[in-house]
Amino acid sequence: MGTPKRKTKTTTTLGEDESPRTGTLRPDEMPPDVIEFITAIDDYKRVNRRPFPTWSEVLEIFKGLGYDRKTR
Repeated sequence: MGTPKRKTKTTTTLGEDESPRTGTLRPDEMPPDVIEFITAIDDYKRVNRRPFPTWSEVLEIFKGLGYDRKTR
């Protein structure tokens, strides 16, 4: 039986705001509105003991932050 071949990783170019480790922003690199949204989601999950809010609940959190969809 032969040795299995290793797959090579595909490298992608990261945006200038992305962490080289994961391709995501670090908290100190995030805009304030992103931090506000993440905090609102975390607060909702903690207060309501729901680790995975439904999309309807996420929409309510958005609205609670002031989101209002403009009609076309």
